[in-house]
Amino acid sequence: MTTIRIADFAPSPGGRYVADGEFSGEWFRDDILVPALRDAIRASTVLKVELDGTSGYGSSFLEETFGGLIRKGFFSTQKVQTALEVVAGSPLYAPYKALADKYISSAKPETVAA
Repeated sequence: MTTIRIADFAPSPGGRYVADGEFSGEWFRDDILVPALRDAIRASTVLKVELDGTSGYGSSFLEETFGGLIRKGFFSTQKVQTALEVVAGSPLYAPYKALADKYISSAKPETVAA
C-alpha cells in the first residue's frame, strides 16, 4: 500500500482549477493523484490518501480532486472505490473525508455532445 499525504504537496489546498491558483484540486488530481492511482491499479494494491495536516479543504478542491477522477474519465467508480482509500486520522478532517467519499460515489462521467 502506498500513502500520499496531501499536506506534503499542498499545505493550503484551494480552488478547483489551476487558473484559481496554487495547490488546486485539478493540479493535485492530474499531477499527483492520477499517476499514483494508475500505479496502484497496475500493482493491484490500494493507494491511501491522507487528508490530515493541511489548513483545511474547500468543497471545490475535494470535488475536483476526487469526483474528477470519474467525471473526467480517468477511472471508473468501481476502480476508484477498489484502489483508493481516503483517510482522516483526526476527527477534524472527518467531514472532509465524508465529502471526498460522497464525491467519489456520486460522480458521473461527463458526456460529450455529438
